[in-house]
Amino acid sequence: MPSVQASVEIAAPPSAVWAVLVGFETYREWNPLIRRVDGRPEPGHRLRVVIAQRGLPPTLIAPEVTRVVPERELSWRSAAPIPGAFDASHSFLLEPVDGGSRTRFTQTETFGGVAGALVSVALCGRVREGFVSMNGALRDRVEARERRRRE
Repeated sequence: MPSVQASVEIAAPPSAVWAVLVGFETYREWNPLIRRVDGRPEPGHRLRVVIAQRGLPPTLIAPEVTRVVPERELSWRSAAPIPGAFDASHSFLLEPVDGGSRTRFTQTETFGGVAGALVSVALCGRVREGFVSMNGALRDRVEARERRRRE
């Protein structure tokens, strides 16, 4: 299945990255890609997510949370109303680096269903650009919070 991925290294432990990642109520303040998330990061819960890709109108999706491993992984899956037509699985992975003092943060979107390959070809570059933008904003937000905490 086609997928898009982008990673960034953050100068903070996974616990600090996780706190910002699941702090959905502050996304409007810092997240250029995912402007809003309503719901709880718990398996089986359905979220309401507003995505703002550059050059496109905001899109509302309602993915189901599929996996939560605190300080390690948050994943969700969305699908078209017609079974097998299109689905997308999104994961946020946090990997401790340098003994846990830093975090490698990776976003991956995997496209499936009959239209998955077509959608991925059409949107791949734009999706990756959005991931890079969000990853950089997440890094900046977490590192700024860590600096303030140490002062």
